[in-house]
Amino acid sequence: MYCQNRISYRVQEGDSLYKLAKQFHTTVTELILLNSGVNPYNLQTGMRLTICPGEGYVDENESKPSEGNTNKPTKTPVGGIVIIPGTTTQPGGTTRPGTTAQPGGTTRPGTTTQPGTATRPGTTTQPGNNMDVDLRQRMRMAWLNHITLVKFYLISFFENLSSQNAWKDAVYKNAEEILAIFAQYYPASAMQRFRKLFMEHLRLTDEVAAGLKADPAFSGAAMENWYINAEEIASFLSRQTPAYNETELRKMFYDHLDMERQQMEAYLDGDYETDIEIYLRSQQNMIELADFLTSGLLAR
Repeated sequence: MYCQNRISYRVQEGDSLYKLAKQFHTTVTELILLNSGVNPYNLQTGMRLTICPGEGYVDENESKPSEGNTNKPTKTPVGGIVIIPGTTTQPGGTTRPGTTAQPGGTTRPGTTTQPGTATRPGTTTQPGNNMDVDLRQRMRMAWLNHITLVKFYLISFFENLSSQNAWKDAVYKNAEEILAIFAQYYPASAMQRFRKLFMEHLRLTDEVAAGLKADPAFSGAAMENWYINAEEIASFLSRQTPAYNETELRKMFYDHLDMERQQMEAYLDGDYETDIEIYLRSQQNMIELADFLTSGLLAR
């Protein structure tokens, strides 16, 4: 994930990904993407996290640089964040003030590079088409946010938390964000059908969760209809976008439902380690699904 203001943060006692996402104006999903392998439910005090602050973030501990020494860190907020003025770094990269580098690139002051490109001072290059890159990033984030928001909603539902309605609203807002991506490529009549199918998926997810909460061995009609709905979505998308292989797309949706169901079952059984392990695997499934969907849209 490209980020111009990437920082290193030392986890403090009481920190959580949700708390840090609010503090740095970003999302839980982005934090997870930037810190693969970190258990999102078990942050350890002192561990280092990579964070890309979002728009509007202001460092409350910012101080002015000393006269005659502009290359020393001027920001060291609580948590051990260090930012060097005018410098943006990526994992494994080495940069100088005024330089923006990407992994594997070599740059000079005033030069911005992307992986696999060679530039001269004062030039900026981007890999491929910027619109293609933007679509791929938007699609990934939308689907990763989908499984994250559903995850938090289901936990709040199982625990009868007062926050469950807020999480449910967030799930439906995210669904509209996903639909908005496809609305750039599909006619209005097709989008009406897609919205109906997607909302049916969310409604059935609710029914499956309620069934499993009442009976861990639940296998009622809602469960069967959940998978039938996935088939209908795969069939609809493959008709709208010939580049989509319906069989492959159906399998991806099936895998998504399988992992979501397994997470619910593990959580309700108190097997939180399995729940977390499946959730982390589902992230990769969503990335693969998002890239598959992006490739098809770009081929239209």
